[in-house]
Amino acid sequence: MYTRIAVAQMDAAPDPADNLQAAAHFAAAAQGRADLLMLPEYTMTYPVHRLPDGMPFPGGQSLDGPFVSGLRTLARAHRLWITCGVIEQAAGDPRPYNTTVVLSDTGELVSVHRKCQLYDAFSYRESDHFRPGPARFSPIRTPFGTLGLIVCYELRYPELARLAALEGADFLLVTAAFVRGPHKADQWHTLLRARAIENGCFVIGCNHTKPHVFLGESAAYAPDGAPLLEMDDTPGLAFLACDRDQIASVRESCPVLTQRREDLYTLR
Repeated sequence: MYTRIAVAQMDAAPDPADNLQAAAHFAAAAQGRADLLMLPEYTMTYPVHRLPDGMPFPGGQSLDGPFVSGLRTLARAHRLWITCGVIEQAAGDPRPYNTTVVLSDTGELVSVHRKCQLYDAFSYRESDHFRPGPARFSPIRTPFGTLGLIVCYELRYPELARLAALEGADFLLVTAAFVRGPHKADQWHTLLRARAIENGCFVIGCNHTKPHVFLGESAAYAPDGAPLLEMDDTPGLAFLACDRDQIASVRESCPVLTQRREDLYTLR
């Protein structure tokens, strides 16, 4: 039982229409070759200059706006499931949500994840520009496996990955804009690989690439931690095939999920 995944690495422009055109190019290239197309965090828009402290992230749209509507058309036209990072503007706060949408191959908006663990670290405050999501993502069943989803900085919270695995996730999809910096590439790959080994699931990181800003190096790891994919730091599209039978095999030989001593893990 193989799941075919296309991982698109891109450098988003400020104009959502330009980025939708780039997504269309990737979707056309993935048609017939993948069940799922992954697009990174901030696919919809990214500004040219760093935002001033306290300024809401610009360019947001509602989930029924032109960008997500265009993605739905692409998913339906190319018979692809799509995950994609968007900027979701909603009432009640000038700050948008940092959202990843999940679309079915019929163009249905199946689920959304509003990033709940914001990147207030390394001298940056994402919460100045976005509001935090209210909940973690609940895994969803698809014809090619059960999907868990986290966004970028959430990769540093093993609890989110573990809960997804306990709820049946075969795949942990990571939409990201992981920044460049000292040791950051090592951290990115270590965290992706650790989440795979800890939970006996496939972990696929789709990272944004932007010179001097985002790392690129999208990567995938098997349930036993074996590397399946590693991209460079330039825009492009890569494919991988994941044998879902590996999940049961790895979890049987190393049953960390079923051997958990929950009586030891509660803080009192």
